[in-house]
Amino acid sequence: MRFKRTIITVWTILFAILLFAIDSDLQAQVSIRQKVDILQGITDSTIQVIAQPSLTPENVESIFDDDPFSTTTINEDSLIITLVFNDSVRFTESRVLFLNVGNWSLEIANTMDDLNNQTGSYQLLVDQRAHPVFALDSTTVGEAAGKYVRFTEINSQAQSIYIGEWALISTINLMSLYIYPNPPRLLPGTSTELHVKAMDENNQLHPYTLNEPVLWSTANHNIATVSEFGTLTGVAIGSTMVTAATNSGSLTGTADVSVENDFQSTNAPSMTVKVALVLQDPIIDSTNNRRFHQVWGWANPHDLVAQIIEEFNQASHGVVHFQIVETVDDDKIWTTIDNHLISMDSLIYYATPSNNALYGRNTPGTMQYMAEIESRIHFDYNAMVDYYDFDTKRNNNVINEIWVYSFPFGGMYESQLMGPGAFWYNSPPLAHPGLEKLLSVMGWNYERGVAEAMHSLGHRAESTMVQAYGRWDITNPNPNSWELFTRIDHVIPDGAHIGNIHYPPNGTSDYDYSNPHYVLTYADNWKRYPILLNQTRTINCTEWGSSQLGYMEWWFGHLPHFEGVYEGVLNNWWYYIVDYEGAVAYANQLTAIDQGNQNPATLPGSYELNQNYPNPFNPETTIKFKLPVSEKVTIRVYDTLGREVKTLVNKTMVSGEHTIRFDGQSLATGIYFYRLSTPHFSRTKKMLLVK
Repeated sequence: MRFKRTIITVWTILFAILLFAIDSDLQAQVSIRQKVDILQGITDSTIQVIAQPSLTPENVESIFDDDPFSTTTINEDSLIITLVFNDSVRFTESRVLFLNVGNWSLEIANTMDDLNNQTGSYQLLVDQRAHPVFALDSTTVGEAAGKYVRFTEINSQAQSIYIGEWALISTINLMSLYIYPNPPRLLPGTSTELHVKAMDENNQLHPYTLNEPVLWSTANHNIATVSEFGTLTGVAIGSTMVTAATNSGSLTGTADVSVENDFQSTNAPSMTVKVALVLQDPIIDSTNNRRFHQVWGWANPHDLVAQIIEEFNQASHGVVHFQIVETVDDDKIWTTIDNHLISMDSLIYYATPSNNALYGRNTPGTMQYMAEIESRIHFDYNAMVDYYDFDTKRNNNVINEIWVYSFPFGGMYESQLMGPGAFWYNSPPLAHPGLEKLLSVMGWNYERGVAEAMHSLGHRAESTMVQAYGRWDITNPNPNSWELFTRIDHVIPDGAHIGNIHYPPNGTSDYDYSNPHYVLTYADNWKRYPILLNQTRTINCTEWGSSQLGYMEWWFGHLPHFEGVYEGVLNNWWYYIVDYEGAVAYANQLTAIDQGNQNPATLPGSYELNQNYPNPFNPETTIKFKLPVSEKVTIRVYDTLGREVKTLVNKTMVSGEHTIRFDGQSLATGIYFYRLSTPHFSRTKKMLLVK
């Protein structure tokens, strides 16, 4: 009896340990504290600041820049700041650095009405608490949650308020590690770098900032191996599992690895970009009824536009389709000389070949001299937008952008970005009071061809991607994806990828499109972005036909145009090029942990993988899951070594709730993992079979 009782006791202890291992998936394992990144939220338009009195952008940055030495001064006796979050914010502490004596309050609610009326979801967290001068006041609030957070400061002794810093602190319970790019895919003999983020109890992702090293392993070394630094290498065709774990084992994560002959990422959905076409191509030869382009023997701008549309449709792999929805072809000319619109008579004079007044960079009085040497010729973008009501049309999504085809030296930039939040676009940003959205304006001239037009839009693409990533330094030791994409051999020997608009990967000078020198490049990997393997080959100018047009087609053809998010930026870079605001909003709204998504995001509520029931089980158990859309689904069962022991589902299933049963009759007692995988979601859970 004693022997039997001992066995039962030992088994009870083992059972408790195993059960704890299962339950640990559902309990917080590591708690961290971090500041809510309010400045980033303002930049991403996920947080709005309402202040009374109003604050300048510099004031707002000073309050939330995490620098106590940058101070905001308000010459009033009170200051009210309301933060409006797109999604509910959770925090456990609020800290304020005051440089004046006064009283402060903190309020929170789910709606503005509740906040203003102090009803419903309203909570008063701090009630006119007094503080001395030069005080860092902090309050712990348990866990406050809401979309509207209001801070009020009152100085009853003077007409001045000095705020050094205001911060909201959240406590995050980390549950597991998320491996990305996900799912890892590679070819035999190639490698890719894996990384981890920490996933919290709400399925949100956070940068991995723990001091513990991450330990890596694969279940089957005959399929793939992984180094101590997360370099995954394909060995043979097949599938296995990679595991990442903190040194203490407090956080773990797994991902399915696929080693394939080849693959490429899935294209993003097609986008139609609505274009207003403005032609500055007037009749300058009334005798023969000939337009500007005809007199000089240049291409018809209508033909150029048709070719450009087709070129970009092909280069974007069908992801972007420009559509002309409005054509303006009248006698209005928006070119100015000395800030006055040029008259038709003056334009005809400069445009008539026999007058020799168009060309002549070193000849005073010519348009070229006035434009390039004296800088007297410009283009009145705002007047054009006002006249054709393009601001209203853009605000109402009737048009997305404008293409202007004009004559040489017409004063236009290659590309111009107008509206609120405009940034450098290979030209200075331009404000317009009527615009509520960004408006792109391309400036082309029909003296030149399709290659030059693509070249101009290429500089627009460069400016846009620098804005998206916030940096462009191809020598950076920790390059972002844009910096990798534009690397050239001349700067990074044997490290070239695609290059930039002026420098191909083997280029050594501007416009070096016909350089026959061969270099090593990683160009072929970009069809798999965000998975970038170490696959290389040598290329030279024959790759793009030794021409500018060929290189433009090649360069644009390699731009990522895929589904998903990586490094907080969409895998479809074209989206940023044609609709920067929309791309930023879409990246913020994406909720699925998609391929390569390392953005702090929430798993969609409509995706669910429930814990099996009963658990522990013998020999059958039930697994329930939910799908938001109809799609291909696999559910596989693995043992603790990562070996697949059974496939439960491998088919397309409709959206909704589903239930399947798993029979473990043929398996031994122990822990098993079951993994649900779709093209947009994956999740693994543990279960315990006890016989």
